[in-house]
Amino acid sequence: MKRIAALDSIRGLLLLLMTINHLIWISGGYSVIQNVTLQPFGQFGAAECFVLISGLLAGAIYSRESLTNAQTITKAWHRAFSIYRYHIGCLLIVFAWVLIASHFLPSALPILQHSAQNVMETPFKTFIASAVLVNQPNYFDILPLYIIFMLLLPVLIIMYRKGLGWAVVSISIIVWIFSKELNTTILLPFFSFVFSSFKLQLGYFNLFAWQLLFVGGSALGFMLQNKTLRWQHPVLTAIAVIIATGLFAAHYGVFSDYGIQRWALYAYADKPELGWLRTLNITVWVYLIAVIIQRYPNALHIKALSYIGRHSLRVFSWQVVIVYLSAPLLHNLRLESYYTLLIIAFAATLWGAALLSEKVNMHTVSRLHWVSGCSVILSIIMFANVVTADGISPLTIKVTNISDPKTAVLVLVYDEKDDLTQRPTVYMNTYSPQKLAQGITIDALPFGDYAVFAFQDTDGDYNLTIGNDGMPIEHFGYSNNPPLTAPVLMDQVKFAHRGPQTKTINF
Repeated sequence: MKRIAALDSIRGLLLLLMTINHLIWISGGYSVIQNVTLQPFGQFGAAECFVLISGLLAGAIYSRESLTNAQTITKAWHRAFSIYRYHIGCLLIVFAWVLIASHFLPSALPILQHSAQNVMETPFKTFIASAVLVNQPNYFDILPLYIIFMLLLPVLIIMYRKGLGWAVVSISIIVWIFSKELNTTILLPFFSFVFSSFKLQLGYFNLFAWQLLFVGGSALGFMLQNKTLRWQHPVLTAIAVIIATGLFAAHYGVFSDYGIQRWALYAYADKPELGWLRTLNITVWVYLIAVIIQRYPNALHIKALSYIGRHSLRVFSWQVVIVYLSAPLLHNLRLESYYTLLIIAFAATLWGAALLSEKVNMHTVSRLHWVSGCSVILSIIMFANVVTADGISPLTIKVTNISDPKTAVLVLVYDEKDDLTQRPTVYMNTYSPQKLAQGITIDALPFGDYAVFAFQDTDGDYNLTIGNDGMPIEHFGYSNNPPLTAPVLMDQVKFAHRGPQTKTINF
């Protein structure tokens, strides 16, 4: 199978979309650009498509007839080791950044600690746990997946060559079906025994579910490389168009009068567990894109995107680093009018990473220049963070009158410019009723005006549930404890935060 420029363009686009989303998520902001970057075509996003395409290319590249089984093992494992080296490099940079920020940017700690937990308390043990792929800080969960998949790839290729592809795919589907029972939490007792001093971050994606994307992609890649797949048929194309159109319409609320809404669809399109609806949605779109590429090879080829797609490993590693480096600055400026422009500017550094990657491959850039360039970027971002930093002080939050001692309570801290009906840009976390009765503390909250909202999330949907009469059916309360006879306004619940204080909320 020859290199398909359109696939490089699609990989580049997916890298760009993931970077923009990660920058927004880690900084706790909002941007209208998410209407385009976050699941624009239905119940699927960039990450799952990226894994599937990577599996397809791996299945095609490592199953070439010129490669023996032994050579396939050597090359695939060498690639896994390369990915591992980049993973370790990213960990070293991010852990160093968190430790540096703890001394120079204490106001950034809540943002960084939420994504990379335990680094401040037990940096060495946390790094070891992350290096052995057990602990996975936010945005560090894709590379470990690839390492495991590339180690597994030679076994898949050998099975395909023996004509046992049907068995491989069948086993993959069975594992996916039972993935909720086979998730990584079953290994927690062992992990907790080895790393007993802190709570592990096991990653966002369920390995046993997401393997279906890579295995399915590798099987398609093998068949395309060996020209054993007859996949296109007018009837199949028509069915794919109908399904894709129907899911697209449902995603945007066309059938909301019939009770089919986006939140209801997500119950069947769970992302970490790769729900069946998400899998179906991805499948039909992959098929339709393949039809477009076959009929119009250059229609989806965009040189600028193809450029970063060709250097996917280094570009992806760079986006992990830049997401963490820029998080404090973007968080401080998340409510400014130019926030979206900053997001785009940081995302544009992907092309710089691709350029450096190309120069390194051509041996026109030395390692000294590479380190010097990274040091300059780090210095610039550090200076920008210091300039935008504000005074900080702790905020303690207590909740009283909790009648249900078992159900977790969701605590949300809003900036005065936030919309109380939306997700907060400052802080969000769940706590046990017992902890909230004693009081929980946000150690380094920048000076400003805030509001606190807390509710007992009985149904676990992260939203205050409203009954048929329009009244909340879950226990809740706000800072300042305003009268709750009507929807509250920000002016009723906001308070000035200029020093250590405690806010008590009565449910």
